[in-house]
Amino acid sequence: MVRWECVPALKFALILTAGIITGSAIYVNLLATISVLVIISICILIIKNKTYFDLTKFLLICLLIFLFGMLKSNIDFFITPDNSIKNIQSTQSKNNSKLIGVISDIPDQDPARIRFMLCAEILIKGSDTIQVSGDVIAEVRKNMFTKEKVMPPRLNAGDRIILKGKLSDPGSVRNPGEFDYKKYLELHNVYKIFYVTGYENAEVISSENLNFFYQHIIIPAKLFSLSNIDKYQTGDEASFLKGLVTGERSDISQEMKTAFVDAGVMHLIAVSGLNVAYIIISLTLLLSLLRINLIPRTIIIVIFLIFYCFYTGSTASIVRASIMGILVLTAFCIERRVNFFNSIGAASLLILIYDSKQLFDPGFILSFSATISMVIIFTKFDEHILTKLRDWNSRGKKITLAVTVLLFTSLSAQIGTVPITIAYFGKLSVISIVANIVAVPLANLSLALGFFQIITAAFSEYISSVISEVNNILLAFQIGFIKWSASLEYSYVNIAKINFLSMSGYYAVVIILLTIRNKDQIFSRAIIGMLTVLCIHVFNIDTENKLRVTFIDVGQGDCAVIQTPDNRVILVDCGRMSYSFDSGERTIAPFLRSNGITAIDMIILTHLHNDHTGGVNYLLENFTVGTLITSGQKIVSPLTDKMDSIVQIKGIPEKVIRAGDLIDDMENLRMYFLFPTGKFVNESGYTVDNNLNNGSVAFILKYRELEIFFGGDIEEEGEKFLAENYSDFLKTDVLKVSHHGSITSTSIPFIIKNKPAYAVISCGMFNKFNHPSSIILNRLKNTGTTIYRTDLEAAVVLESDGKEIEFVDWK
Repeated sequence: MVRWECVPALKFALILTAGIITGSAIYVNLLATISVLVIISICILIIKNKTYFDLTKFLLICLLIFLFGMLKSNIDFFITPDNSIKNIQSTQSKNNSKLIGVISDIPDQDPARIRFMLCAEILIKGSDTIQVSGDVIAEVRKNMFTKEKVMPPRLNAGDRIILKGKLSDPGSVRNPGEFDYKKYLELHNVYKIFYVTGYENAEVISSENLNFFYQHIIIPAKLFSLSNIDKYQTGDEASFLKGLVTGERSDISQEMKTAFVDAGVMHLIAVSGLNVAYIIISLTLLLSLLRINLIPRTIIIVIFLIFYCFYTGSTASIVRASIMGILVLTAFCIERRVNFFNSIGAASLLILIYDSKQLFDPGFILSFSATISMVIIFTKFDEHILTKLRDWNSRGKKITLAVTVLLFTSLSAQIGTVPITIAYFGKLSVISIVANIVAVPLANLSLALGFFQIITAAFSEYISSVISEVNNILLAFQIGFIKWSASLEYSYVNIAKINFLSMSGYYAVVIILLTIRNKDQIFSRAIIGMLTVLCIHVFNIDTENKLRVTFIDVGQGDCAVIQTPDNRVILVDCGRMSYSFDSGERTIAPFLRSNGITAIDMIILTHLHNDHTGGVNYLLENFTVGTLITSGQKIVSPLTDKMDSIVQIKGIPEKVIRAGDLIDDMENLRMYFLFPTGKFVNESGYTVDNNLNNGSVAFILKYRELEIFFGGDIEEEGEKFLAENYSDFLKTDVLKVSHHGSITSTSIPFIIKNKPAYAVISCGMFNKFNHPSSIILNRLKNTGTTIYRTDLEAAVVLESDGKEIEFVDWK
């Protein structure tokens, strides 16, 4: 294990990390903090040569580093220049602002849009011209609503351009369990997105405005590499190789990313230590053949490593590997022994001193945790297992040893990163260890071939093409194997997002087991580990036994997830679907999986409009569904045809609801169905006046004393029926407002009978229908109702013990 007196860099990195975490949560007075830092520094200088102050000196150094971490974190998180684009308000209308800036990297282009990073310089809003600074993601979209054929502009890195469009904040997390894209961008100092509709609204002013190093070295080298890959590889093979060699992952499809995550090999796409190792080994061999001495050889290799960092985008993993590689080369030059923990501590110190926000970046966390765990845990496997294998004298020893090394390397990395991958992906790949045994060596070979393919293209297209043909076969096999691994029935399991207590407990158990020094300690450490797991389990048990209803923000649509105290899951509607968005796949499924839900007891489709049924097919295909409840409506559409087919193939029971039906097989919970009657939806599935809204399923969910009304998109005619036939029975505590707050629903007779204390409106931000209607909002406010809206608050979550109602602040 680590001897702390021998690893000062690691110790100081941990102290700096503690300071950064504290500083990210607490804002301190900068002037006062700087003053304290100066005073502490003076004290350290005064006593630096006095041996009897060793402990005091050490504590002062620790305090100095901790306070510096707080200060750096405060500066990085809370302080921005006055002219930062972060401080500019977003604009509401399309194409009413102009932004001038320089494209800082190679644009990503597809048939529908061009996307790139823009270093902002000037923003023009109406008559105001504002000097601004900071990076902005710019997206120039093709205008789909014009008949004129406009060619996309030719945009290159270094172009100064003027864009006409809309300045927006990045989308923040809208539902529990979602990836927080806004927070991710902020970690990389990107605070705004500029949307441009129409290629004619992007104009190049001048070219080659980046610094010489980027404009004439990095960008041409990257363009040469990408064009070479595009020339000889296509589809998934091209995007995979780009990720391996250049770190460019924008071309990787969502389907391919999902397969890599499910198979537990997502790390293959990240440029990291192996790339650095290839550069060091290749250059060392080449320069040794040229008889270049050690010092100049090392300087050349270091220059190439720095170049490669910039070439691949300077991600945390490649910077870490490059710094450690440089330290190893330097140690070799000065004939000093290399200490892994000092090297990785120094790498983290340098990265965090430059940008403390990197501490919270997934790439930084996974890179460092995987590297540390591979070294520490693999060492244990090596001591107790691999040393015995090396002593074997059997046939096939080398192959067995190589496979075992790969197995334990993969297992070591997995042990160290399991809680982190669960936290970010909500999945645990079961097939990961086996998949890595095959995929890692093949990916290493493809990476080496990719390097040679690009390098040889500089002097021989023929040699480059031959290498690429071999690599194509290898890449195709790898991708096919990874997709096959991911497709296996039990290749991965969905796990509810892990909390901080569980994560801490996991690492505590790992440390307890790793610090076993002899056989006598095995039993006692195992008992301590089991007690730790038991304590965490007890603390995590939910003893409150509450009903939880989440009104998911699916945009302009509807979906509510009901989680009952007896662990039943009921979905009321399934959001919307368009050619580019499926609520079931993109919104509802991630929410369910983040809560550890793999089976849905009941799906209620209030009616068959797309904004209520759009995500149902994905959910039916990918979750175990107990019962599908509908109003009996029948329409002909690709969505409903597919739904009927899935229901039939999977044998999912389907139930048609009518007014007067009751479901009461759940603990302390009943569902009273009030609508529709046969008058509104007949036996043939025809809805009166062909108005699907007035054929919506309407019911009251009653949990002890709590009552919630769900009415789909029921309109005034249906509400009139309810008011006349149910009268005071309609009184509920919470009203799920029908038809997204449209003027056609929530009629006066109905609201007089319903008299809700709370109302929830599900609608999309800036929707084209202008839902909810101001008339409906005033109508609810005049009855003393507290209103919650998914367009303003994102997902609305309520919990109740059957008496008290709490709206949860989940963000």
